[in-house]
Amino acid sequence: MHGVALDLLILLTGIWLVAVTLRPLGLPTVMGELIVGVLLGPAVFGWITPNEAITLLAEIGIFFLMFHAGIETQPLEFFDALKRSLGVAVVGAIVPFSVSFGIATLFGLGWVAATFVGLTMTATAVVITLKSLKDLGLANTRFARVIVASCVIDDLLTLVFFGLIIGVLSGGDFEPLNILVTLGKVVGFFAVSMVMGRYVYPRLTLPFRSEGGKGFTFILMSAFGAGLFAELIGLHMILGAYLAGLFFEEKVAHPNLVKIVQDRSYGIAYSFLGPIFFISLGFSITFDIDLAEIGFVAALTSVVIVGQICSAGPMALRMGLPFREALTVGVGMCGRAEMAFILAALALSQGAIDKPVFTVLILTAFILNLFTPLALKGCAVLLQGKAAPHPGATRGIMQIDKFKDPLVEKRDVEISSQDVHLK
Repeated sequence: MHGVALDLLILLTGIWLVAVTLRPLGLPTVMGELIVGVLLGPAVFGWITPNEAITLLAEIGIFFLMFHAGIETQPLEFFDALKRSLGVAVVGAIVPFSVSFGIATLFGLGWVAATFVGLTMTATAVVITLKSLKDLGLANTRFARVIVASCVIDDLLTLVFFGLIIGVLSGGDFEPLNILVTLGKVVGFFAVSMVMGRYVYPRLTLPFRSEGGKGFTFILMSAFGAGLFAELIGLHMILGAYLAGLFFEEKVAHPNLVKIVQDRSYGIAYSFLGPIFFISLGFSITFDIDLAEIGFVAALTSVVIVGQICSAGPMALRMGLPFREALTVGVGMCGRAEMAFILAALALSQGAIDKPVFTVLILTAFILNLFTPLALKGCAVLLQGKAAPHPGATRGIMQIDKFKDPLVEKRDVEISSQDVHLK
């Protein structure tokens, strides 16, 4: 127990140092946490040796990251944005997957490993992109709505196909019958989740409509239950965690409870367990890579950037955006962060890829996350106030501002409004 406590103290110190250093600069803390993992792990200083306790906390961290991502995505606004951004999202996912898959096969990877490389390079970095847009004053524009909605759709599509591939792998091979059975499981799982979210969630008045904002434990029960149901039918637990969070919103729960769940899940996902997961990724990174693997990183990074811009950009043009805004859409979808890291880690744990390929994926995602904010700054210069405003463009699709608004009961607001009116 003493050793585990010491490891946790070192990890939490690293997490805190990253937060106080990078957040004031507007840089994503995920990148700093990866660097901390590389420094603390076997690759450099070797101060922490990966053990069962850290592995368990990291796996729970994956669960909470996906649960929080679901909570942050508002379903009605999401489906409304889906209608407008579906073309950008689908084409902007197919092309990066295809070119990444092709590069992976050129470098000698098999079908399974190449498929996971393609999926990892399809998962976008919606939070980092939205943070960059907010810092540049571009969050309330029409192209920001397209970017965020398309990123969320891409991540959801990636999760669906990831579940399909995991299900097929659990069956042992890529026989057509196994693929059809797994596809049926995926469709059935999402159908059951949709029914639960649409018709059962709103009827749970006891845990969800408490004015005192109680019910966080019940939400976690729902998330773990959905995750276990996903694993029971051969899919992955993160699918259940994401969907359980997706359907939890103010339309089914008291505003106080929604705010409490958002804040608590954010704290667990991004201040404790999530950072432990990202640091643990650094433990698996090795510097024992040859020139071929360096070439793999360079080629993969290049084709993802070109493929993403040349696929999402033209589709944004087709939906009526001017050239500069369409270019910004393509650039804004180039980031690869939390979802990509999660998929890469799960692919490694499933034995679908080895550590050198895992290192290639993490380094590629790292470079893409450096490219995207810098390229968006260049796009902001090109736009120079020419971007069409869209008030509240990203509100409802993805919320990332935390711990700023006080918890206020609706009835208190209504009483105050009535007092003002009477006066």
